[in-house]
Amino acid sequence: MEKYLIRTNDTFAILEDAPLPVKEDSIFGVVGSSSSKYWTRNIIIDTINRIISDQERIPDAMMIPADGTTSIFMQLWAERQKISCSVYEADWRRLGRKAMCLRDSRIIKESTYLLIFLGTRSDYYEKIAIRESKKGKIVYTIDAKTHELTKI
Repeated sequence: MEKYLIRTNDTFAILEDAPLPVKEDSIFGVVGSSSSKYWTRNIIIDTINRIISDQERIPDAMMIPADGTTSIFMQLWAERQKISCSVYEADWRRLGRKAMCLRDSRIIKESTYLLIFLGTRSDYYEKIAIRESKKGKIVYTIDAKTHELTKI
């Protein structure tokens, strides 16, 4: 019989059997362009389903911004699936122009994997996707024009 050393707080203990792996919470974060011009309910639901099948599990929680049509569709989907959904507001009055960036950075920091809706006018979200994937986070992007889902 093998013995394993496990650390609990500031002490160590010897276990006779192997410790059970701890299941990490799966938190699905969503940021990006939320224009209703590009995203429909069917595209969003199809995208979520493809990501879940790739992850091979339903997320334990979702984190979404409060702005835009995509957030409403995602929130409705999460409620139907009985998934905890946190909606983050941007405090435009207090923070001004940086409110969106601070809200998005909070969602990015706390999530285990991301879906980023890319816009057509700026490469801001594309740069975020590349940066986060280099850090080791699982990042999916969806293009506004082609609706192509890409795992970075």
